[in-house]
Amino acid sequence: MSAWNPALSCANEAQVWPSKMAALTIKQAKRPLFIMGSLLNEIPQDITDKSLKIVKKKKIPVIATGGSNLALDRSNFKPAKTMGVIEIINHLKNPNWKGLDGKGNYDLVCFIGVPYYLGSQGLSTLKNFAPHIKTMTLCRFMHPNADMSCPNVGYEDWLVWLDEVARYLD
Repeated sequence: MSAWNPALSCANEAQVWPSKMAALTIKQAKRPLFIMGSLLNEIPQDITDKSLKIVKKKKIPVIATGGSNLALDRSNFKPAKTMGVIEIINHLKNPNWKGLDGKGNYDLVCFIGVPYYLGSQGLSTLKNFAPHIKTMTLCRFMHPNADMSCPNVGYEDWLVWLDEVARYLD
């Protein structure tokens, strides 16, 4: 008999978000923030470009973490800030944090490219200690600690999903 693993046993029951709902959530956010992680350096550049297309449509500030500046530089994109993912999670937990621009905390935080083990813990922290923030992952694999997540998909389906999110933002 094996131990019960909630990550494996409830994956089929967890609610994942179709691209249209993800786009609607981004559209409705008053103060969204995008966190881009180091995995963008290890995957094809088209994922970074598709993510930046989403960012640019809504003019979302981006925090580069874990050296993701390399991938962003290849796309000629300058993030609002470069910061460690743990540091930004600690700021986001504080409802009185004034944000990167001094106008207040964020209501939606989107993650892409943050290593799963680090993203999972960060999302768990926000879920339990930052009820004022909704979280979304645009990663290829479902994150059970996020409020909204892309379903587990193959690479080609992930490209289509990201394209649809960007298209629905129009």
